[in-house]
Amino acid sequence: MSGRNVGQWGTLLALLLASVVVSCLIGSVHVPLGDVIPGFWARLQGHAEGESPLVTIFFDLRLPRVLLGVVCGAALSLSGGVMQGVFRNPLADPYVLGTVSGATFGAAVVILLHREGSLVALPLGAFLGALLSTAILLLASELRLQLYFDQGALILVGVALGSLLSALTGIVLFASRTDQVQSLVYWLFGSLATGQWPTLGLLTVLAIPTALLLVRQSRVLDVLSLGDAMAQHLGVQVTHHKRQLLLLSSLLTALVVAACGTIGFVGLVVPHIMRRIVGPSHRRLLLATILFGGAFLPLCDTVARSLLAPIEIPVGILTALVGVPFFLSLLLRRSRLGTLT
Repeated sequence: MSGRNVGQWGTLLALLLASVVVSCLIGSVHVPLGDVIPGFWARLQGHAEGESPLVTIFFDLRLPRVLLGVVCGAALSLSGGVMQGVFRNPLADPYVLGTVSGATFGAAVVILLHREGSLVALPLGAFLGALLSTAILLLASELRLQLYFDQGALILVGVALGSLLSALTGIVLFASRTDQVQSLVYWLFGSLATGQWPTLGLLTVLAIPTALLLVRQSRVLDVLSLGDAMAQHLGVQVTHHKRQLLLLSSLLTALVVAACGTIGFVGLVVPHIMRRIVGPSHRRLLLATILFGGAFLPLCDTVARSLLAPIEIPVGILTALVGVPFFLSLLLRRSRLGTLT
């Protein structure tokens, strides 16, 4: 491994660590690092009684929330990187292609049926919704194969699908009671505010094996980038692998939606930035998106809860404010190059 590569990975790891530390310390209430270290040793020794309220805020409120942001940011970024590889389209992303909208619709139906208290029902509903949207998009692409190549048509299908699922979510919203509406609004805007240790533990246990399976398919993604005909010539079962990759990436997206609601454009912005830094090789690209995505979302959440403190802006709103101009600039740039026609 060259010195440049070592420097890149070291920078990404340092950025991730700095993001966790800064996000835990900064907020509407500033937590001095000098109070955290003694409190940490006291907890290790089992002497947490009578600890400072700032230490309690750090370990019981901030730390699980920030780590939830790390896992969710990494998962969304990895899902976006995989979808861009499957469709050979740098504009693809779980939000743009309607996967997030499908997961949100599935979670909304679960809440409407009064099953949100179940440990399994909410993630399952979100996954089924994400799977539905992915299946429709995949079916449309297979029926009209040029969707894999025509970036403009693919984006239009994804936007239309996302709008349809958002409309269905709106119907569920109007059919819900007042207390259910509050829960649904949480899903629609996205937030890490409910980050707790049990939620973090369940999400991590489910997300890590899924992420490992996706990273192991990086060579397949490299071959798929050569085109379907060439991939088949090299012995890759194109349809099988595309379905498998989209199924796993949909599962990751659904887990994020089940944990913290609708957070868009992370899967678009992060892989695109990392592709410019580490290159097109998917093994390096996917690992880099995991690290940078894990740092990106907690920092966005820190800005969202500190910008108008003590009022907290849902992090999904902030990522949309960042992602929409980024998406439009990327779309216009590629349009000028003639790649959307």
